[in-house]
Amino acid sequence: MPDAPDLQASLDEYVQGRLTRRGFLARAAVVGVSAAAAGQMLAACSSQGSSTASGSAAATAAGSAAASAAAQPVAGGIFREGYDRDLTPPDPVRNAWADPSFNAFFEAVIVRNPEGDPVPMLAESFDYDDTAWNFTIREGLTFHSGEPCTPDVIVKDFDLYRDPNTGQNGIFWTPITKVSASGQVVTCALSAPFAAFQETVTTEYSYAMNPAAREKAGDTWGSKVIDGNGPFQLGEFTPGQKLTATRWEAYPGTPAPFITNKGPAYLEGIEWIPITQASQRAPEIETGNVDAIKNPPPQDVERLKSNPDLVVQEFQELSNFFLSVNVSDSSLGFDDVRVRQAISQAIDREGIVQSIFLGQAVATYGPVMPGNKWYDPAVEAFNQYDPEKSKALLDEAGWTAGSDGIREKGGKKLSFTTYQLNEAVEVQVMQAVAEQLKQVGIDMKVEAMDGTAFFPKLTTETTSYAFKWLWSSPIDVCVLFVEFYQPAGKVVDATMAAYKQWQTAANDEQLQAGASAVQMDIAQQLGIIPIYTPNTIWVNNKKVMGWVANQANLYPFYNDVWMAV
Repeated sequence: MPDAPDLQASLDEYVQGRLTRRGFLARAAVVGVSAAAAGQMLAACSSQGSSTASGSAAATAAGSAAASAAAQPVAGGIFREGYDRDLTPPDPVRNAWADPSFNAFFEAVIVRNPEGDPVPMLAESFDYDDTAWNFTIREGLTFHSGEPCTPDVIVKDFDLYRDPNTGQNGIFWTPITKVSASGQVVTCALSAPFAAFQETVTTEYSYAMNPAAREKAGDTWGSKVIDGNGPFQLGEFTPGQKLTATRWEAYPGTPAPFITNKGPAYLEGIEWIPITQASQRAPEIETGNVDAIKNPPPQDVERLKSNPDLVVQEFQELSNFFLSVNVSDSSLGFDDVRVRQAISQAIDREGIVQSIFLGQAVATYGPVMPGNKWYDPAVEAFNQYDPEKSKALLDEAGWTAGSDGIREKGGKKLSFTTYQLNEAVEVQVMQAVAEQLKQVGIDMKVEAMDGTAFFPKLTTETTSYAFKWLWSSPIDVCVLFVEFYQPAGKVVDATMAAYKQWQTAANDEQLQAGASAVQMDIAQQLGIIPIYTPNTIWVNNKKVMGWVANQANLYPFYNDVWMAV
């Protein structure tokens, strides 16, 4: 054990804002505390508050207790995680969305560490230059079935993922011309420099799986059959109710440096339970029906933070909620950038963040959340709330107020319907946006629907929709919604030209320039109209150890998780 007074002093500095998270983790490592244990201590700090000296002392005590317990992991136990969405059959090739279970069933060739940098996982090493990415795959790897996970299998996976006809994110692999294997090395040949591949190859839709088993399983893949190489195997999948996993005893461990446990998982199993009604999430963990939850509603967060039995982890989500209007619709003026800018400047983003999210979100003036490593604050010069400027832009574009206050032009009223998913908080947001647009003479009606009705609405013909993307590569995904759901034309062309700078960048400096080009294009041309990024809020009972979220990855990993007695 580390010397308690030194560790407590470091915790005090962290709580008082005089020591960064990275600085605390570095000090903890020097005195022998694992990354997982140190992360649990910081999570305990955040759950206790830090505004007063007594809060700091309570956080220090809670963190020290967590460190003491985390020093002696115990094998066994079932971890029950309440999830804020319906569960999908896990499939790295293509499915509706990636759930937390991906981090249990599958592993990546390389993965992001908590700072957002790529590190080895199935690979023991990797390198890249302007002509190729090379991944040296560890020898002796297998899938859950015992079938070998060889470089040739990784080639088959990558070919599935990069093919737009099969892969969920095939568009993001465009600069790769060929994938091949020689010995233990998988080589991805490039048509141009492609430093941005680090963003794609570390995501859930690049995780390794047994392609032969997937083909054989057919429609039962993900629900009855999963053959991955993560620390857990598929147990039972009951749509709408639960997904379970059991420990894979033959798991060989991972070289990922931020994961402390280098052998089989501690947990005997995991159960993911969808809690789609936001109001039910806090009661479920407060009553002990689950051990952890994701995203309780904003009004419950302070109560959960004050509960001494709970740990709350909170940071900006890898997401952005946006409004999209069809940029080719001349009947509503959406083809005129002045009208799109008028819509954007009529939206009081900060008011929404404070009134609906109680400060647990951030206003976005470009397509990337401010906490992301590629964020460019220059976007904040655009899309600021200014209803008078909004009205002036509409006047300039020829849309004048009618007798009922709704603007019109050539006998056509500026009135339309926006489709969105029926998610309680997002519905509140769009109702607020509708009221704000009404103040400048725009009549926007909102129709909320479930996914089976909503997703077919997303075409290049859709007049307007609102949606929140959730993905750990924001530059890639924000472009997708412009390219796929806006009609071909100058707006899409400009966005894709900016995106090409990102996809052909040779190093981090050029990546930042490409990321900035994309953000500035969308902030000004508004192929999508960004509104806010909510905080991801993770809550767990203090008996759960090692369940540490980080902002660089969508979900926590389960290798280090164990249940205290």
